[in-house]
Amino acid sequence: MRTSRLSIILTCLSMLAVTACSSGGAKDSTPPGGESPPSAEAPKGEVPPSSNEKKTIVFSTFWEDARFEEAKRKYEALHPNITIRLTHVDTSNSTLEADLEKYVSTTDTEMLAGKGPDLLQLDVLSPDNFVKRKLLADMGEMMDRDSDFRKEDYFANILDNARVGGKLYSLPLSFFLIGFAGDTDAIAKTGVPVDDKSWSWNDFIVDAKQLAARGGHRPALVYSGPEYLLANLVTDNYDSFVDAEGRKASFDSPAFLDAMKQVKTMFDEGVVSSQGREPAYFYNIQINSPWDYLVSLRERGEHMKLYEKPHAEGGAAGGYFKTYRAVGISANSKVKPEAWDFVKFMMSEEVQTPPETAGIPINMKVYAQQIQKLKSEGIVKAYEEGPLHGQAIKVDPAMLDQLQDFVNGAVHKIEYQSDKVVKMIVKESKAYFAGQKSAEEVAKLLQNKAMTYLNE
Repeated sequence: MRTSRLSIILTCLSMLAVTACSSGGAKDSTPPGGESPPSAEAPKGEVPPSSNEKKTIVFSTFWEDARFEEAKRKYEALHPNITIRLTHVDTSNSTLEADLEKYVSTTDTEMLAGKGPDLLQLDVLSPDNFVKRKLLADMGEMMDRDSDFRKEDYFANILDNARVGGKLYSLPLSFFLIGFAGDTDAIAKTGVPVDDKSWSWNDFIVDAKQLAARGGHRPALVYSGPEYLLANLVTDNYDSFVDAEGRKASFDSPAFLDAMKQVKTMFDEGVVSSQGREPAYFYNIQINSPWDYLVSLRERGEHMKLYEKPHAEGGAAGGYFKTYRAVGISANSKVKPEAWDFVKFMMSEEVQTPPETAGIPINMKVYAQQIQKLKSEGIVKAYEEGPLHGQAIKVDPAMLDQLQDFVNGAVHKIEYQSDKVVKMIVKESKAYFAGQKSAEEVAKLLQNKAMTYLNE
């Protein structure tokens, strides 16, 4: 579990360096350019993007991204009147932390002043801040009013569950799946039936105790510590505890108190261990692409299978996902219709990505093409720097067919941008797990701090 935005980016670097995250180039602080007719979401007087008038869309990202570069080239070729001004940060390992903090601070300041970019990649930013100040346009409304947009071409379960208060401020061009890698051979030897399609954390505890009892007291899961698992449970169910748009928190609720007590029980009874070297029945895993799905599970072991993560007690069944290459349109942009048209283009089949590229595409047709390509090739090559050292792995078509169920069933969005809230949980909950404060005392303290943060 990571507790800061920097940690998230470092994880991105380590996991996705070959296919996704990169740096280089120069900063560009030029403000949005071009005048435009009324905004795309205005109920009356909507004006489609002009085919003749010169417009500039400023698109701000922290990382340089080859996919955005490709989209810019192709879109500008089709729309000679549109210029996409891509800006990113020229950074290095030695200056990464300072550059990231400066980028976030500068972008926040510009957005608050109404002078930010037209289009933003939101992965390293804090959409909470923008949402509560109404600084992002609702792309869900743009979709609904766009007769050319074919909703059926995209994973509706991802787009629908990326909404905040029914509005789509942050649109993911791709996403990751978050689940457990489970040792099916070890689980089968215990004879304990595991139903991951509908299990809650309470169900997980029951299953884990049986697994431990029948399998030589092997822990069900290895985790850094109870405070990190608690923070993970909150980010997995962020909307249940934080209403960014309404500026409300619910850390004094029975649900949060139950989560704290659940986590303590799991560690006290050995269901979850903080000893990282122990073999376990389940491990956290992030699936970055169809190719990565085949490779990462095999690198964990010969008998590994993807399982759904347990959901909160009383919560809906279904899998978890993180958005990737999530973009937002500034509510103050003067070229909103043009920016939306470019977002549509980036979502389309026009911008192709091979199956090993980080991010499962939001476009269902592109995803299907990736699956078919893997099946046709029959072999994938493991990470050179991984435990298999580039070993060839035979593609299992049935395994890829199973991935479709996980993709279609992902309905819980994990918020990894909410680093301030995560830091609060990790810091303050340690006293509870150490027996120094009651669950109620910690919950009340967190509630007060979260409310202060949300209303800053």
